[in-house]
Amino acid sequence: MRPAFKGFLLAGVITLFAPLGAWGGESSYSKLNLDKDCKFEAPSDDENAGPGSSAKCQIGNFPTIYFDEGDLRQSIGFGAPKEYQTFGQFNYINNVIEWRSNNGKPYAAIVRFFIQNSHLDNDDGDKANLGQVLVVHRVAESSKGQTCIVGMVDARANANANVLARQIADNLAASFNCTTDKAEYRGIKGKYAGGAMF
Repeated sequence: MRPAFKGFLLAGVITLFAPLGAWGGESSYSKLNLDKDCKFEAPSDDENAGPGSSAKCQIGNFPTIYFDEGDLRQSIGFGAPKEYQTFGQFNYINNVIEWRSNNGKPYAAIVRFFIQNSHLDNDDGDKANLGQVLVVHRVAESSKGQTCIVGMVDARANANANVLARQIADNLAASFNCTTDKAEYRGIKGKYAGGAMF
């Protein structure tokens, strides 16, 4: 099953370096086009594998991206394959990736997840219920290194969500132990933020 991202028309890399002096990191941005940048694995013949898809993606000189989708939930890793980490609610990722780097070497990646809160009952429609969470990932230093979710920020509940996400990236990503450390929300968590599923 291929993910429904054929609407992504923009590909390649947009690099905008913006030093944020207090933490010493810099940001650059890329856009992920799943159809053009990714090579999807062939469907499994295993009847117990269940519906889903996995891909290995490359955008310029940025670290390799590993994408997984299953049961309308998505997961993404950077620099190495990672365990399936996502949200309990149906969700999908934005196509923009913010990389946090030091001397040109990425140590964290920030991706916006859209959370589909179909369980919320009101008359505002699906769009009004759509959560937005900035998810900070550790970037593996090698294909055998660690990549995982380091922290999360509710982008709807926090006016300074991007700043908070960069703080998580700069203060925690490099030293975060994907085996023993637990990723948590920073700032206010509103009702539209998803429940992480690790």
